[in-house]
Amino acid sequence: MKEERMKPRRRTDYASRKMARHMRDRQWAFMERVARLGKLWVCWWNKNGHHTEEKPDLLICGLIDGMELIEWMNSHKDWWVIGRWSDKRYASSVRLTDAGRNALGEREKYDMELVTGGLVEPGWCVMPARRRKGSRV
Repeated sequence: MKEERMKPRRRTDYASRKMARHMRDRQWAFMERVARLGKLWVCWWNKNGHHTEEKPDLLICGLIDGMELIEWMNSHKDWWVIGRWSDKRYASSVRLTDAGRNALGEREKYDMELVTGGLVEPGWCVMPARRRKGSRV
């Protein structure tokens, strides 16, 4: 049986583009945090409230933002080393590769890539709004 692909639903309205900018800036901030720490533990979905507080070396995600983060990481597999799930830490370790560190230094090449709905909203895609001048991220 032929696999059907979801037809892209490209959004161009300003509210969607602004939301995509926020998502992309959070992705870069995540990447900077991984680079700064060397290894960051990520709980993709704190389903049972296992983590009650975030620690400096731990990122706690909800279902949707965890899935969006995984989708972005999967779109750039050569940037990341994702370790095995640790039941003890209730998280996976994430590290940057040399390619990831290079991409972080050259983010202008990747900053305007489409932001997608990933596994949560397949087919949804938006070009982020341009960053405001002087924005750090």
